[in-house]
Amino acid sequence: MPENPDTSDIKIPPFQYFWQPGSGYYEESLGRLSKPITDICEDFILSLIDSVPVPSPKGVFTIGDYGTCDGSVSLQLIHKIIGKYKDQQSWAYHLRNKHGPDLKIQVLYEDRPSSDYNSLFKTIYGETSYMTKFNNVFPMVCGTNFYKQCVPDNTCDVIVSFMAVQYLSNESYVRCSNTMFPWRSTSEEELRAHHEASSRDWQTFLLHRAAELKQGGLLFVTLPTTNLRNNTSNSRTTNISMADNTSHTLECLKDVWTNFDLAWNELHVEGIITTEEFQSCTVPIALRSVQELKAPFEDGAMSPVRQAGLNLLKGPEDFCTPCVMKTSWREKLQTDGVDDRRLFSRLLVKAMRLAIDPTLRNTLKKTRTAEEESFISEKFYECFVKHVASSDPETFQSELFLRRLAIQKLK
Repeated sequence: MPENPDTSDIKIPPFQYFWQPGSGYYEESLGRLSKPITDICEDFILSLIDSVPVPSPKGVFTIGDYGTCDGSVSLQLIHKIIGKYKDQQSWAYHLRNKHGPDLKIQVLYEDRPSSDYNSLFKTIYGETSYMTKFNNVFPMVCGTNFYKQCVPDNTCDVIVSFMAVQYLSNESYVRCSNTMFPWRSTSEEELRAHHEASSRDWQTFLLHRAAELKQGGLLFVTLPTTNLRNNTSNSRTTNISMADNTSHTLECLKDVWTNFDLAWNELHVEGIITTEEFQSCTVPIALRSVQELKAPFEDGAMSPVRQAGLNLLKGPEDFCTPCVMKTSWREKLQTDGVDDRRLFSRLLVKAMRLAIDPTLRNTLKKTRTAEEESFISEKFYECFVKHVASSDPETFQSELFLRRLAIQKLK
């Protein structure tokens, strides 16, 4: 080993600077924003579980949660796949009722190697976990990135992935010169490169899941979206307070992205960051359209995904969840009479910095000392809070506009 190894390619873990592993930070921040997604999708998923073949009541049924973070978002859903409350006195079992108590249920939790596995284990083995209710259930953890194959062929019966596949692979980085978020670039060349990279990653993700799923197995994916026409009658929530303008195109967390861009631009204008830093901080996230999600399934003869056996069973279906940060602001306004817009903006920062901080830090570490990184990072989030706190939360678009798909391996 050389005395001074090159560390230029070391990536910053998402929690290194502000998140203590094992603290449950994710559940109280981005997990809080994401949990309503699984609540809305439970019936969608549970209604299809019985279509998955289980050849032996003494075999193994494997459920995969890809991009799990700390496991809190999927905990209730996995509990219900195994068995759920019929009422407060009795149980209505799914897998257990159909296949008996000897069926071994394996739960695979996948995330990046730097994820907070301390919090994940606390979730899995906590008092509210399905582990306290059922026997013959075996959790497993995988730190392999899901743009690679994570388990051997024909391992999984069901795979779920909530709000994870929008994160692109390291190979799909596209530098965008005027925005932190590549789908918002005004450059046709940058947009084309981004969409090509996003399409490659989507196909790669699907092909690896095709290998991992057993025949008849199901893949459920939920993703943030753009190019969604405003139709609150299909949003599955009555808590959307924006003006109902049917000509308005909705974008998941639209005003959140806008204000992060404003904050980053403000630091550039003030000379706190350089032009190079401003232009190289691009968050590797994709918001895919309906057509982009459907494309791998449309040509049975030529599509590698179809040839691998995957077929689109249901969807893409659009839905919306209310912003829980906006709900907290409303509750304080109604209960205490306090219009605490800084609370609203700080809660958004607490959640969204989990998605942004790694890119921000990895950009700054190339040109800045650790102290300068921390100063610029905090200044950036302070600017975001300032901008958002000057907005009316009722008209601020921080809702999650999403699409969900059910995919089955038929061969």
